[in-house]
Amino acid sequence: MNQTKKWLALSSIAFIVLINGCKKADPTNASSSSGVYGSGIFVTCEGVFGSGTGTVSFYNRSSGVVNNDIFQTANSLPLGNVVQSMSIYNGKGYVVVNNGAKVEVVNAANFKSSATITGVSQPRYFFGIDNNKAYVSEWGSTGLNGAVKVINLSTNTVSSTINTGKGAEKMVKSGNSVYVTCKGGFDNDSVVTVINSITDVVSTSINVGPNPDGIQIDANGKIWVLCGGRWNSSFTALAETGKLVRINPSNNTVEQTFTFSSTSSTPSNLSINSAKNKLYYTYDGSVYTHDISATGLSSAAFINRSFYGMGIDPVNDFLYGADAGNFSSNGYVIRFNNVGGKVDSFMVGVIPNGFFFK
Repeated sequence: MNQTKKWLALSSIAFIVLINGCKKADPTNASSSSGVYGSGIFVTCEGVFGSGTGTVSFYNRSSGVVNNDIFQTANSLPLGNVVQSMSIYNGKGYVVVNNGAKVEVVNAANFKSSATITGVSQPRYFFGIDNNKAYVSEWGSTGLNGAVKVINLSTNTVSSTINTGKGAEKMVKSGNSVYVTCKGGFDNDSVVTVINSITDVVSTSINVGPNPDGIQIDANGKIWVLCGGRWNSSFTALAETGKLVRINPSNNTVEQTFTFSSTSSTPSNLSINSAKNKLYYTYDGSVYTHDISATGLSSAAFINRSFYGMGIDPVNDFLYGADAGNFSSNGYVIRFNNVGGKVDSFMVGVIPNGFFFK
């Protein structure tokens, strides 16, 4: 579950603008004649919160064919609830299942399961460090803590725990440092925790703004963090508005901050193009772009609608938007070209929330 799910759990208020898309592609078709998931896009779908099962869909760039629920197809088993995210590392897929407290390890080519990583609590994201080690961020059993679990990739077990700020989320790596956004879990926080990936020890924490979530590295090696803002106690307005922050990893200082004006909308879904010189994010019902050299936030929307999840395909810079619909039936993915024109859409599983581009 993403930032919106946090507010749903606390206040039953969702600030999402979603519209339905087009008809479903046949999920029984193989993505290629050999049934191998080659060049394409994996779509993680949460499944109904607290019940049902999450799924993963695959979209083939060449054929346009969509395969839904590929884990069930490959393994004759449900994936579990809630599917939070997916990564591919060294030829293996790592599917993070939040409520199921596990990471499913699959062959990235055919999605056959090879292992299950347990010992994680409300896990969020997987991040490969080297051939032997990976990190998995988590919220902890209560959702009020934060940590990164160190994973031994040879045994697919947890070898140690690194405590972070509350609600550890997404990660990027610069040199030997891993930067972890800590958006507070079911509480609030305002830091990016920096971990030495050689020693697995926290080296510092950077105060960036209220509830940081998205994180990207640009063409100049600078780190961008999108902070969602902090709601007041009654969840009627933001007590602190969102921020877009740039960090200099050479000295771990904040060198630029852009503050959003809305007290009713949280910016989210930070993405970056293939040239790594333009950021994308959803805010106030629309998608906006931000050139990394810009001196202010854009007032002109790139796409006049918002999404539950979003990503940019590095192959062609197409924007993929996840439409979760009514949060109980199958959702849609809508594709836009690099100038914001709608290309097409296709049906996926229940509550699509993110993408992995292969």
